[in-house]
Amino acid sequence: MFSLDDTIPENFNDEIGSVLKQITQIKTNTKKRQELVSDVVNIGKKQKYIFFVGYTHRYFIGRIGQSFIYNVPKNKKGNLEKFKGKTIRVICISSGERFVRHYMAGVI
Repeated sequence: MFSLDDTIPENFNDEIGSVLKQITQIKTNTKKRQELVSDVVNIGKKQKYIFFVGYTHRYFIGRIGQSFIYNVPKNKKGNLEKFKGKTIRVICISSGERFVRHYMAGVI
């Protein structure tokens, strides 16, 4: 597990980042926002992002469209293990029951 201090604020500098910026500007769950989230998922699939389920207390984000950048340490275990030593983006793409969320992550 990592701490919130290990995360880097989102910079919105690439294709996914620009869509995420649009999502964060829409505060309610509108059709347009849902389409943008779908666009993020499709771009993520093209860029070989992984998809996984996690808890908000482990990943610090719980709203759909929230994201952060993370330098994955070389000793990382769990869902992000395949990204050891790389800089990645983690995005919340769906909510589940209670504190369970669906995330995607990929190298930036």
